[in-house]
Amino acid sequence: MPKTKRAPTPRPTATPEDILRIHTPEVRAIVEHLRTLVKETVPEAEERVYPGWHAFGYRHPEAGYFCGIFPYDDMVKLYFEHGASLPDPDGLLEGDGKRTRYVVARTEESLRLSDVKDLLRAAVLMAG
Repeated sequence: MPKTKRAPTPRPTATPEDILRIHTPEVRAIVEHLRTLVKETVPEAEERVYPGWHAFGYRHPEAGYFCGIFPYDDMVKLYFEHGASLPDPDGLLEGDGKRTRYVVARTEESLRLSDVKDLLRAAVLMAG
């Protein structure tokens, strides 16, 4: 009897709530603030939930993956895929990876919104 091909098993889909449910209200608020900021700054970006990374990733239709939001116990990091190449005159970016850099937010008020928006816009240009 010929072998039949099995359909691939679909990956389970995760929701934002799946990522956020274990976090404090403070961390959840920072994540939601950043999610909104990304959507307002780069409206054409597509958000994806990555349960394996415990993160939210953002892809631009032409530029590809450009940033991700990673919640931790007491902070949230906004990673930039090509952060090492981004202009950062105010020294907002942290990290020493060859390619990525990130902004750390411990409170909503600690986010320098105009600088983060500039980084998001530059990240899309850099990724493309």
